[in-house]
Amino acid sequence: MASAAAGNTLQGNVPAQYREAFDIVCYDGTVPRHVCVSLLREIKLGRPSIDAIYDSSDPRATGYLKRDGFYKLLALTAVCQKGKPISDKSLESYEGGDLPVPTLPPATSLKRLNRMNNPSEFSYTYAELVDLDTLDVILIPGKKGLVFKHVEYTLNSKTHGSSVQRRYSDFETLHELLLHRYPYRLIPRMPPKKFVASQQFIEIRRRALRQFINLVGRHPTLHNDDLVIYFITCSGSEVQNKLKDKFKGTMDEFVISPLGKEARSLVTSDVHVTMEQTRAQLRELYGGVSHLHNIMDKLISRALATADDLRAFGKQLGGLGSNAQLSMGGDGEWSQIRGRFRDMPTVFETVSDRSCHLVTTHLHDAFDTLGAFLALLHAWQHLMERREKGVLREHQAVYTKMQTMKKHQPRMQAQRSMDERDLKQQIVEVEGEVHNIETRDFFSLYCIQMEIKLIYANLAMLPSAVERLLHGYCISHEELSKMWRSIEKTLRPVSTPASPGSTPTSPGGGLAAKSS
Repeated sequence: MASAAAGNTLQGNVPAQYREAFDIVCYDGTVPRHVCVSLLREIKLGRPSIDAIYDSSDPRATGYLKRDGFYKLLALTAVCQKGKPISDKSLESYEGGDLPVPTLPPATSLKRLNRMNNPSEFSYTYAELVDLDTLDVILIPGKKGLVFKHVEYTLNSKTHGSSVQRRYSDFETLHELLLHRYPYRLIPRMPPKKFVASQQFIEIRRRALRQFINLVGRHPTLHNDDLVIYFITCSGSEVQNKLKDKFKGTMDEFVISPLGKEARSLVTSDVHVTMEQTRAQLRELYGGVSHLHNIMDKLISRALATADDLRAFGKQLGGLGSNAQLSMGGDGEWSQIRGRFRDMPTVFETVSDRSCHLVTTHLHDAFDTLGAFLALLHAWQHLMERREKGVLREHQAVYTKMQTMKKHQPRMQAQRSMDERDLKQQIVEVEGEVHNIETRDFFSLYCIQMEIKLIYANLAMLPSAVERLLHGYCISHEELSKMWRSIEKTLRPVSTPASPGSTPTSPGGGLAAKSS
């Protein structure tokens, strides 16, 4: 009897899940390698297992799988999930029976993988980007280090289920490596560092690091990169050195991406016009969002200042109540007032603390959401600057070199300062450089097209931030309103009872008093 997997022909019965999965992810009857790899990564298989499964399913290294090859990939995936070796022999036990069914991502994820078959199509909504991962950066109390003190953070990943410790310098190394590895992608900037930092600065930086790593972890290309996964999941110390040792010498995306050579066909003819229009639009958007961010910062500052004023107000009331010199001739009603005023510092401090908590929980959440979108727009500006300083200048330099050599070719030959064949060979080499730079330029334009779509997908952050702001105000007003009513009841017995709907009056006629 033939082996259970002679070539890519499986002898077992093909489950319905195999057919359904293939029909969802295939494009023109095939599934490209990068889609298969993305599928296996979503299943949370390690890189060695992914390579072994795909290589066994595509023995001729065609770069794509037809139906039988994809079925074998699913069968080997199920075998791997059961803890068995990834080999044709492991499939022999299923001859004549049903092939094993792997645990696959939901249909929505498979449909997104299908959209990956068209590299020019952006395949994520904002909700799907958020689902890629949620990462939190938590400050570990106390500073570490014998001589040079530093703070450390706990980095938690929802997707990877990991919890690791990181220093600021680890994030800094990740940032440097990402810029080298992905020169044409949106890489958020790092927050600044200080040798002597206040607690307020440390907290602001913690939130900025959380913003940075979430933008990286929710980037369609970056989130699945080995470098990012290693940073999020690798435990132990000396992480920055491990990152450098493992990833320092790797090539950039243009060199390693299978799309690098296809870049010319992926860029639309009007890409330069579209890019200039987009730059103008994003410049306007940046101005508007930046203004909103500044206003929200002022709202938060005023809310925290109000909380401080409430604390001071309660303290002052307590001082009046505790001042024995204000006996007011032993008046009985004033004694009651003093008794209640003495409790006001504690009461108002409770209100103040709760107000601060609501601000830091809800308003900061809205503020940071706006900040994340601003960080994307900052990253766009830096991306355009990197492209202009990098590939465009390099392109111009190589092109000028080629033109100079062609211009002086007759004179150099006449002077016999260079053998004709050597000169032609050098010109051919420079023309090859020009072609490579032009292809790199097209690839950078392709990446920029996709990053523009990523920014547009993240526009949903704006209504999300406003919604969080409104939700924060609603929660805050509801909770504080209850606390204020409780305080009002404590003071009411010694104040003039107010009828429902009326405005309380003061001894001098109050707010409604008019001169006769």
